[in-house]
Amino acid sequence: MSGPIVVGVDGSPQSAQALEWAAARARLGREPLELISAYSYLPDLEFYGYRGLSDTEPVGWYAEFSRQVLDAAATRVREVDPDLSCSLVSERAHPGTLLTEASERASMVVVGRRGLGDAASALLGSVSNRLTIQSTCPVVVVGGEQPASGPIVVGVDESEAGAAALRFALTEAAVRDTWVRAVAAYDVPMRPSRYGDELAERIRADNQAEVAGSVARAHEAARTELGSSVTVEEVVVEGRPAETILSHAGDAQLIVVGRQGKGLVRRVLLGSVNRQVLNDADRPVAVVGHAD
Repeated sequence: MSGPIVVGVDGSPQSAQALEWAAARARLGREPLELISAYSYLPDLEFYGYRGLSDTEPVGWYAEFSRQVLDAAATRVREVDPDLSCSLVSERAHPGTLLTEASERASMVVVGRRGLGDAASALLGSVSNRLTIQSTCPVVVVGGEQPASGPIVVGVDESEAGAAALRFALTEAAVRDTWVRAVAAYDVPMRPSRYGDELAERIRADNQAEVAGSVARAHEAARTELGSSVTVEEVVVEGRPAETILSHAGDAQLIVVGRQGKGLVRRVLLGSVNRQVLNDADRPVAVVGHAD
């Protein structure tokens, strides 16, 4: 990965969590930070005799607020590590648009799960959702706990996005001097009572072996491509994908999922699964697309 770690900052406690995570990550990798604050304005309108505020008044207020928030964030970065490179960007734009554009030059974009309201140029949950779909680099959504130790847990399937998620997990594990737990789920697409226990067990064993083989191949390909020596624990279990990932992430410092996935015989691991993981995880989640 190349480029700065971009952080969305809006003055909310959630964006402060994102900043703390990103500053700690930048310190580990000695990477530059780019702090971005987007501001907007109230529309100039007439509504049943009510005339909205002029264009200049709210823009000036929000611009000043944006600059002050960025200055406070930069001060915090210097407290974490005075040697970290930190640039500041304050622009009049929708935060989702500005951060999506920034993703083209970033190694990753980091945002909080929720922000302030629209009236304060928020990084809302809708912004993080938009980024996980449109960003051209990995997006880390920070909320809940921020463990400083533990494995990187990654959901793996046979898709390009699954392979990209695994590569990202291996890279992060190397930076953090930790290990990776690669999790894959499979399902048996029939009821044992209808086809008999023996047939169901045979199908279950075949599915497990097929998924385990795909995980092993993905691991070997990623390890060879990156030249990685990071330890990887491969976990293949029957169950629902998102629930399986989360159930094996209780000790994780970061969860990684792909943006899209590929399913065979109802074994869809990634794609819509990242929505559930993002909603239910109690720690940072990275969403990685196949082109990231």
